[in-house]
Amino acid sequence: MTAQQHPATHTPLPALLRRASGLDRNPLCRPVDRARSRLALALPLVLAALLAMSAAVSVLVFRTETRAERETARHRHAVVATTVGPASSDDFRPGSTRAHAPARWTYPAGPGGGAIEVTAGTPAGTAVPVHLDDAGLPADGPRDSTAVLADAGAFGVGTAICLSSLAVLGHTARRRALDRRAERDWEPAWARVEPLWTQRR
Repeated sequence: MTAQQHPATHTPLPALLRRASGLDRNPLCRPVDRARSRLALALPLVLAALLAMSAAVSVLVFRTETRAERETARHRHAVVATTVGPASSDDFRPGSTRAHAPARWTYPAGPGGGAIEVTAGTPAGTAVPVHLDDAGLPADGPRDSTAVLADAGAFGVGTAICLSSLAVLGHTARRRALDRRAERDWEPAWARVEPLWTQRR
């Protein structure tokens, strides 16, 4: 049975370190074996670095979006509007709850009115809390910290998955290339080492 036919075994970490550093004195340890050891040691380090980077990105996104929502909050004003007409659905699919209704409200600059988003079936005369922008027009209100945290977390997880997948794919491609190189170089290497290994003259 040749060396290529032996089943793969798990190499202990100390052996990987010696081999990767070139301290392994085994005459059968080839440059390609050292390269494979370095590759095996590099993957967990790279993955750990990518996870740390993804966490840092998530924190950065959270801080950036929190500042943006605070700025948005400075230009949003919560008022209570009163619908003055029936709600008309925006989506005619069964079960849709999205609708708009005409409404009136009192804004610091004076009374105002327009279409606001309501639940389908909302009758006229219903009080509905809304946010207005500085011009007194309906606008989206600022998101709370929970929504911002969820977005930042999802972004960080997505970043970690994408980068880790690329790292694993790169590791796999490199490992296969080294395996092909090892198989190609085995016979010439064994021809040089076998006389020394068997003490044959």
